[in-house]
Amino acid sequence: MSPGWYRDSWRKRLRSWLGRKRRKRRKERVLTEEQEKAKAEKKPETLGGEMTFLEHLQELRQRILVIVAAVGISFVLLYAFFDRKLVEFFMLPMSKAIAGKGKFQFTSPAEGFIFDLKISFIAALFVSAPLIFYELWKFVAPALYRNEKKLLLPFILFSTILFAGGAAFGYFIVFPYAFQFFATFSYSGVEVNPKLSDYFTFATRMLLAFGLVFEFPLVAVFAARIGLIDAGFLNRNRKYALVLIFTAAAVLTPGPDVISQLLLAFPLWFLYELSLGLVWFFQRRDAKSQDMAG
Repeated sequence: MSPGWYRDSWRKRLRSWLGRKRRKRRKERVLTEEQEKAKAEKKPETLGGEMTFLEHLQELRQRILVIVAAVGISFVLLYAFFDRKLVEFFMLPMSKAIAGKGKFQFTSPAEGFIFDLKISFIAALFVSAPLIFYELWKFVAPALYRNEKKLLLPFILFSTILFAGGAAFGYFIVFPYAFQFFATFSYSGVEVNPKLSDYFTFATRMLLAFGLVFEFPLVAVFAARIGLIDAGFLNRNRKYALVLIFTAAAVLTPGPDVISQLLLAFPLWFLYELSLGLVWFFQRRDAKSQDMAG
């Protein structure tokens, strides 16, 4: 036999052995991916077995007590040490607008006191928000799947950031223009004397509205995840969205100047484009995952 025959035989055996190793590794990788997927989809179990309905109520009661205690302590401390500063900060946009034209007033004996309590309570809710979210998370986390936990934490984080950003935008950008415009209706012999309770109601509702409007990207992503919309839908309807955005800015912005309208319209436009980008990103990622699974 020639030496070439031996070399060819050795090469065939080596290729066969390498092929078996590759098939084995591929099989192990598939099994590992299936195990990880099954583990992620497996419903979590609580220590000591499933909790009864009364045990759930008991845990909910304990967490509510922790939240109430945190808000209560924050409220007392804020009212005792920062009450004046909080009230002045909350009233600042309107105070600047009516300077020299009028002043705040209250028409019932306890209105000023109640106004201070409301401001301190709202501030206490903001200060206690991290603990409130943590307690709610600890209550619902045991009942969630692993992949649901991965989605919930970013959702809470970004929803909080967007809401706070919307409220800050309303306070620092829109309020000065809005209240300055309202103060221009001070005719000869007429003073602008807004009631504390009316100002509190108006300002808190506006801040809440701006905070909710800034949640639009999360709403769009959620709607896309459940199949109501997709990136193509948002892209096709961009021109209609822009018309609605600038129309809403013209209606909602009290001032007649174009600058104040643009200050509201451009952030809303940015939120729409951000929503489109996020929906496209998740849509593309899901498509890649399906291609790899297929």
